[in-house]
Amino acid sequence: MNDWGRRVSLHLANQDRQVLIVVLSRWAGLAATDQRVLPAVAALGATSCGADTAQDGRRLWAVLDL
Repeated sequence: MNDWGRRVSLHLANQDRQVLIVVLSRWAGLAATDQRVLPAVAALGATSCGADTAQDGRRLWAVLDL
């Protein structure tokens, strides 16, 4: 994420031979996620992926098969 946030957290979870990767960037007032990000993540082999932006930061997530 190229949003200049100083606090980023990474969360991982697995179930049924898949892994969920969630990245949280704690930078208030971010604009919506660049529309090129999700197709680029999907091209890396993600089963599904998404992004959202709230007042307290941005969240990107992807599910990958193991």
